[in-house]
Amino acid sequence: MNDFSLNIENLSKSFTIHAQGGLRLPVLKSFDLDVASGECIALVGPSGAGKSTLLRCIYANYLADSGRIALNNHGEVVDIRTAAPREVLKLRQHVIGYVSQFLRVIPRVPTVQVVAEPLRDRNIPADEATARAEKLLARLNVPEKLWQIPPATFSGGEQQRVNIARGFIYDFPLLLLDEPTASLDRANGSVVIELINEARERGAAIIGIFHDEDVRAEVATRLVEVQPLQAAA
Repeated sequence: MNDFSLNIENLSKSFTIHAQGGLRLPVLKSFDLDVASGECIALVGPSGAGKSTLLRCIYANYLADSGRIALNNHGEVVDIRTAAPREVLKLRQHVIGYVSQFLRVIPRVPTVQVVAEPLRDRNIPADEATARAEKLLARLNVPEKLWQIPPATFSGGEQQRVNIARGFIYDFPLLLLDEPTASLDRANGSVVIELINEARERGAAIIGIFHDEDVRAEVATRLVEVQPLQAAA
C-alpha cells in the first residue's frame, strides 16, 4: 500500500458558459500537487477557487484542459487526464475512492446493500460484505432500523453517513473527500475523523476539502492553497 503517489503537473481547467455568449471561465491554471502514501492534504481557499473541480478532475468526472494527473500505483503509472474510459473505471474500482457531498445511488436499494456494493463489486462474498457494511453503519450511528430501507428518504446527515460508509468500506490507496463532515454533528464528525486518520495510518493518500478548521487540524498533514482565477472572455 505504501508504493503509491499522485503527481499533478501544470493542470488547467475551464468551463464555457454558452448562455453568456461562449464566455470562458477558467477555474484552475497551471496547478501542481504531489501527494504520497500516508499524507492527508487539505485544500484551502475561498469558495469558487476550484477545490471541488480539482477533486473531480482527479476522479475524471471532469476532463482537464491540459496538464498531467499521474497516478503511480506499485510502479504502474497512469495519466488520469488521458486515460481511456475502461482504465478510469478500473481505477475507480480498485484505486480511487471518492466521497462527494451528495449521495447518488440506485433507488429502492436497501442502505446496507448500498454500502456493501463496493465490496461485492470486488468479488467479496455477499455475507462478508454485508457484515462489514453493518459494522461500519453501526460505527457511524446509522440506526439499525434504517439498514433495510433505501436512503433516499433519510435526513441529510444520515445520507452523508451512508455516503461515508460506502466510501470507506474498501481500502482505497487514494481517497478524495469533499466536505465529508459538512452535514454532521460533532459526535458523528468525530467518527469520520477517526476513519480518515485510520485510512492515512494504513498508508492511504488523502486529498480533502474541510471547511471546518477543527476537523482540518485533526486530519491534515499539509495544507495546499487553491487560488481563485479571473474569468476570461
